[in-house]
Amino acid sequence: INDLSDSCVFICTSPLKKYEHCIVEKYKWVEKHLGPKFVERIILTRDKTVVSADLLFDDKDTIRGAERNPSWEHILFTCCHNSRFQLQPPRRRLLSWADDWKGILESKRRQ
Repeated sequence: INDLSDSCVFICTSPLKKYEHCIVEKYKWVEKHLGPKFVERIILTRDKTVVSADLLFDDKDTIRGAERNPSWEHILFTCCHNSRFQLQPPRRRLLSWADDWKGILESKRRQ
């Protein structure tokens, strides 16, 4: 993701309900793994449906909130708790960050 630091990529994340240390840990993780530029691009919200975007990569198989039809396409990021979840077309999945996430971004740009 580091080569996208000049593009419109933001990190949208939800804090845990018991968030005493969660928020600080999220900021530290982003700074360590993505760099200080991305710390300024964190959107912290309990309801991701109200965020305007083209794509949302998330490991939750279902995201609910105030907006019934969010503006973004949900790309399911594969992890242990959702690996067996069957997606119905046209939904898409990203197997890992080694997968073709750039191709997914490009497919959105072509639309």
